[in-house]
Amino acid sequence: MSATLTVNLDAEVLRLAEQEAKARHTTLPEVVAHQLRVMARNWQETRAGKTPVTDALRGAVKVPPDFDERAAITEELQKKHRVQG
Repeated sequence: MSATLTVNLDAEVLRLAEQEAKARHTTLPEVVAHQLRVMARNWQETRAGKTPVTDALRGAVKVPPDFDERAAITEELQKKHRVQG
């Protein structure tokens, strides 16, 4: 399915985007669609708690099976904000 989108851009941004499309041997609409797909995927992954940094760190620290993540976070926040639990 295809839809039409009208976007108002700064002339310099448009010029740069057109140059990029030409350098990649593609069209401006294809460049815009690609960028929107990448942004949408990043937003979904961020909402799901996935980011390149967290993915890279995943598994870097070994914790005991009975580790209570919520209690640890609560304790650290209480320390940070000097709140007694």
